[in-house]
Amino acid sequence: MKFIVRMRFTKTGRAKYISHLDLMRCFQRCIRCAELPIAYSEGYHPHMHIIFAAALSLGFESNYEVIELGFSEELSLYDLKSRMQAVLPDGIDIISCYAPKHKMGEISYAEYEITLPCSDGEKLLYDWKKFISSDKIIVQKKTKRGYREIDLKELTECISEKNENDKIILEIRLPAGSTVNVNPSILIEEFGKNVQIPFDFPKFCRKKLLCTEKTEFF
Repeated sequence: MKFIVRMRFTKTGRAKYISHLDLMRCFQRCIRCAELPIAYSEGYHPHMHIIFAAALSLGFESNYEVIELGFSEELSLYDLKSRMQAVLPDGIDIISCYAPKHKMGEISYAEYEITLPCSDGEKLLYDWKKFISSDKIIVQKKTKRGYREIDLKELTECISEKNENDKIILEIRLPAGSTVNVNPSILIEEFGKNVQIPFDFPKFCRKKLLCTEKTEFF
């Protein structure tokens, strides 16, 4: 019987440039360095029991990354956290270790903080409010079967929006499930086509993963 543990961790600073595939390799190496009794799949090509929740786009920061690990024997959660943190690179910090509560397939939404640096936050915030209050925001979204139209207006939920003189900070909630998944960069790219005040390179930070009922994913 495997001992299943989930870890919530951050991915900030230079770590935001670690791709999802390299992050998987990073955790595999760290597990070996920490000499943890990780469980393996059966068969000709055994794999470590490692599952990530909702892959993060390259260049995005996050305060809510989740990884599930399976071990061949029970471990102290405090000991596990300490041993893993000691070998992880800068920018990846373990916040908590806990027993899984939800299934991975229950993830339906993600909340993001988006920072848009600009020369005039007041005017840019005005442009944003005008943009997001449109009846429809139609864009072409790339899928495995090609492109299809989606209406970002009906998929985007604004939590907060504020002006800080040389930037605006937006908090939004978007679908992040297996059937509907919207990257916030699509929304901001479309917004950039409808502004009077141009903004510099946007900064994205994922703040939460949520279930269908919009409760936190654990």
